[in-house]
Amino acid sequence: MKIVIATESYWPLIDGGAVAEHHLALTLAKRGHEVHVLAPSDSYRSWTQTDEGTTIHRFSSFPIPFVKNDHRLALGCRRSVLRVLAHIQPDIIHIHNPFPIGKAALSYAATHRVPVVATNHWLPENLTTFMAKFRFVNQLEWIVRANWRFIRDFHNQCDFVTSPTQTAIDLMLKNGLTAPYRPVSNGVDLGVFNPKNDGVALKKRLGLPSKLTLLYAGRLSGEKHVDVAVRALPLIREKFDVHFIIGGNGREKGPLLQLARELGVEDHVTMPGFLEESDYCCLFRCADLFVMPSICELQSITTLEAMASGLPVVGAHRYALPELIQSGVNGALFEPGNHHDLAQQVMGVLGSQRLEAMGQESLRLVMPHSLDNAISDYESIYRQLTQS
Repeated sequence: MKIVIATESYWPLIDGGAVAEHHLALTLAKRGHEVHVLAPSDSYRSWTQTDEGTTIHRFSSFPIPFVKNDHRLALGCRRSVLRVLAHIQPDIIHIHNPFPIGKAALSYAATHRVPVVATNHWLPENLTTFMAKFRFVNQLEWIVRANWRFIRDFHNQCDFVTSPTQTAIDLMLKNGLTAPYRPVSNGVDLGVFNPKNDGVALKKRLGLPSKLTLLYAGRLSGEKHVDVAVRALPLIREKFDVHFIIGGNGREKGPLLQLARELGVEDHVTMPGFLEESDYCCLFRCADLFVMPSICELQSITTLEAMASGLPVVGAHRYALPELIQSGVNGALFEPGNHHDLAQQVMGVLGSQRLEAMGQESLRLVMPHSLDNAISDYESIYRQLTQS
């Protein structure tokens, strides 16, 4: 098939959606499909590039206020997107963001009767809580309703809608989704993330101590609530001599480091930033327990990567994380935003003498989320729509 992936966030950016879409594009290309990606450029000019059998059409873009990590919007791209799509003449269009590129692609599809799959990676919190000090915005019901209306109205114009988990689909149905739907996991490459990765060299290079180690990996953004884990660290250290790796970058990195200083745990925190892929997959093998304090996960790719690496997980009891984390089986769930409860749950897992067994359970639970399974699911949806 000739497949177009339209997105506002794509490789080399590092966030859940960008990672999932990159894996989708490369794997589809390896399976023999002709894959084109429509994405913002990193500047005010447009260009085209190739990447492992895929063609990426980059459109002139602008920085997004308050958002770091190089996320940009391709404002005014409609005419250029329509021109590129007219040249490609795709069999199917797969949209991942309801922003300018996705809207232009949807317009082309409607005019030329090209079937559209849309995957929702968004929650209201993602749209409004880039900074921790703005979290109060999500207590305003009219803001939440407006965000859901924006998400719903776009996806109801598409021929088929996916989201990574049943929880994510249920949320969309609750908020007015009427289009046909199916949950499709983001998937995780079990050949890349697995217990065979060796963290010894990376641990030495990062100067990590030989002690129990907790890990968070992902964007350092307000809605991720990483500060909750930092606040829990002094409480955990009262009972266990632990170190905490905070992997990733974002606008909260400075405030998190400052918080660690104020709490007197700066020497027990390592923040290596984003790592090369060859190092990143080994980062999980530097830790004994993965912590996911985020309140806005429709799945959580980094949690899948941690589980595939054989780690137990402690995560917030919110949205889709309970689909991956089974308390007492492969980790524990804590009350979102409550650093005291997070500390209690981490200490409970560390003190259970079942770390290795819980890691094995993570490996079992992650198997259905293999990248191959996810891509096969998408292929079946594409065939269904193109043959109907």
